Formats: sequence, structure tokens, C-alpha cells
Amino acid sequence: MFRSGPGVGYPVDLAPEPADIPRRPSFLREFLANPIATAAIAPSSPHLAAAMLRGVDIASLRTIVEFGPGTGIFTRAVLQALRAAGNTGATVIALELNQRMAAALAADLEAGANNADDPAPRVEILNANALDIDRILAERGLPHADFILSGLGWPSIPAKVRDAILEKTAAALPQGRQFRTFGYHIGLTLPGAWGFRRTVRRLFSRVEISPVVWRNIPPAFVYTCTT
Repeated sequence: MFRSGPGVGYPVDLAPEPADIPRRPSFLREFLANPIATAAIAPSSPHLAAAMLRGVDIASLRTIVEFGPGTGIFTRAVLQALRAAGNTGATVIALELNQRMAAALAADLEAGANNADDPAPRVEILNANALDIDRILAERGLPHADFILSGLGWPSIPAKVRDAILEKTAAALPQGRQFRTFGYHIGLTLPGAWGFRRTVRRLFSRVEISPVVWRNIPPAFVYTCTT
């Protein structure tokens, strides 16, 4: 089921009315308003979403956390994969720092859930910071996450904040579980991209990099980081 109200970071009686929620905020507009927080001018493609989930044992997952879902490309891919695997008992917790995008994604997913008759995994869209992953899991009585994926723009995040998020990410995963994220091919020109690589190689036992997904704007590749 989809959890609305507090699940999108609002008290129940203060949740935005559907007419007040922008259904599909423009990535370009959000980028221009806050380039560090948004870090993208276009949503990821379905081809990148497929690469993010390729080879993941979806049926074994119980708690999935996503950082920076934006308009929900990865979120929907995860939900579709869970349904296809018959794993409707899983919980997906998506942490979106941009309040407009969090509210819009929550409204879109709730509308889709209301129109579907089949059982669905539980979803929470939270207007929250990835740095709060430990607190958010603890508040729900969850000892750890089974899989974490991210759409955050790592090169644009200050190094201390980036490393703190990655340290909490590694700590939230038991041994043998995966954290997946992506980088833009063009982003390798930025110092922050190499700082990200150094940090994940320090924190995770294995880091793999996929071939470039050319059918994405801009072209991107996937990092698979295993604890």
C-alpha cells in the first residue's frame, strides 16, 4: 500500500491538497532554483533505471531505501520489479530533500495505487535528508536496509556531507548487501567524482562500475558497492 500524509513529510492535517501539488516539477526549473540540491536538468531514463536494478535479488529484499528519487523513475522501476517477483511484503522508503518533488511524487504514487487492484509493496516518500537514514530506520524499528539506491549528484555535494552520507549508507547495510548509484560520464571531469570513488572504495569491500548507459541524458554508468 501507499502511505500518504506523514509519509511525505507532512502532518496529516497539513498535507497539501492535490490541487496544490505540482504533479511533475521540471528538473530544469528545480536545477536553476537550487543546482546543488537537484544536480540534474533531466530525469534518468528507463534504460538507466534498468541498469540500476540489473542482477539484484529483488525477491530477497525487505527494506529498500532510495536517496533523491526526484520524479520517481527508479522508485517506479523498483516497485515494478518487486511486483514482478511477487515480493509485495517489501517496504520502500524514499528520501527526497526537495519538498516540491517529494510532494509531487507522493501524490503521483498515491493516485496510481488508488487505481490498482493488485497488492503492492508499502511505500513512504519522505521529505528528508539522506543523512537521516539511521534515524529513519530506527524510528521504524528496522535494524538495517537490504538495498540502497541513490539518484544524488555526488560531485556537487560538499565533500564532508558526501562522505558522511556514504558512511551512514555503509553502516545501514549488513554484510554482502549492495548500495547502487550512478555517475554521469561527463561528470568524471569534476574533482568531486574522484572523491566519491575514493570514499566508496574505502567504505565498501567491492566496488564495480558498469558499462556506460548511452541511452540516458547525459550518458551515465552505475556503481555497485557491496559491503
